[in-house]
Amino acid sequence: MKALSNEDSRKLFFRRVFGSEDACPLYLEEVSTQILKRCGGLPLAIVTISSLLASERNKLKEHWVHIMNSLGPNFEVNPTLEGMRQILSLSYINLPHYLKTCMLYLGMYPEDYIIKKSDLVRQWVAQGFVSKAHGQWPEDVAECYFNELVNRGIIQPVDTDHNSEVLSCRLHDMMLDFIIHKCKEENFITATDDIQAMIGLSDKVRRLSLFQDDIIDGTAFEITQLSQVRALVRFGNSAYAPPLLKFKHLRVLNLEFGILGSEMPDLTGISHLFQLRYLKIKANGKIMLTKENSGTRAIGDVGVRSIFS
Repeated sequence: MKALSNEDSRKLFFRRVFGSEDACPLYLEEVSTQILKRCGGLPLAIVTISSLLASERNKLKEHWVHIMNSLGPNFEVNPTLEGMRQILSLSYINLPHYLKTCMLYLGMYPEDYIIKKSDLVRQWVAQGFVSKAHGQWPEDVAECYFNELVNRGIIQPVDTDHNSEVLSCRLHDMMLDFIIHKCKEENFITATDDIQAMIGLSDKVRRLSLFQDDIIDGTAFEITQLSQVRALVRFGNSAYAPPLLKFKHLRVLNLEFGILGSEMPDLTGISHLFQLRYLKIKANGKIMLTKENSGTRAIGDVGVRSIFS
C-alpha cells in the first residue's frame, strides 16, 4: 500500500484533530507539518497521532513539540514494524490507566475478528476493569470506555446503528501486534495456538486465549497449574474443550466452536465455576453441559449460534 500524499495526509490529520482541514491555528502549523513528515504518510501512524492530539482539551504548542520529538526522525525515511510500535506505544503511554487495561484485553481476540461491543463491555465489567461511577450502571461506564477507544483510533468501527453508535469493531493488524507484544511484556494475556507451549508458563497465566483448529493433545492441561486463570476464551474449528475443572476461579468464559459434526465438546465442568460472571458459548452442533446421571439434560443443542451471558 502506497503512502498518502502530503495533501491527503494533511486532510486526514487536520480533520481528525480539528474537524476540518482549514481549522488549524497558525501557531500549530509548523509543528503539524513536522509531525506529518515524521509519520511518513502512513495512515495508521497519522490516525494514531492525530487521535492522541485530538484527545487533549488544550492544544498547547509545547505538548505538540513534545509529541513530535517523541516520534524521532528515522521513521519517515525507513518505516519499520519497530518504528510503528513506537508510535503506538506513544498513544498507549498517554492513555488513562483504566483505558490501558481495556485496550490490552483486546489481545484476547484473534486477527480480523469482529468484536461485538456488548460482549466486550460485559467482559470488562466481569473482570473488574470498570470504575464505579455514581448514578451509572457499570455497563454504561464500560460503553464510555469503548467509545473513548474508538475516538482515539485504537479500535476501528465495523457496524453502526441509525444514530451512528458503534455496535462492533475490529483491530488493525499492527495495533493487534502491538497489543500482543505489550501483553507479553506485562504478563497480561497469554495467547497461543500451541497448548504445549504453556507447560513452562505454569502459574504465570492470568488470562488465556486459545486458537484451536487441529486435533488437540490435552495432556499439557493436566500438568499445568491453571487455577489462577481469571479469563478463558477459545476460538477455532476443533471440538476440543479445555478441562474446565482446572479453571476453578474463572470469572469470564467465552467458548466459540466451528462445525462440530459428531464430536461433542464436554463442558460439564461449568457447573463448578462458582465465580463465573460472564459466559458465552457459540457453536454449530451439540455440546455436553451435564452428565446423564445428574438427572438433567445431557446434551445442549446449541444450533447455529447461542449465547448464555
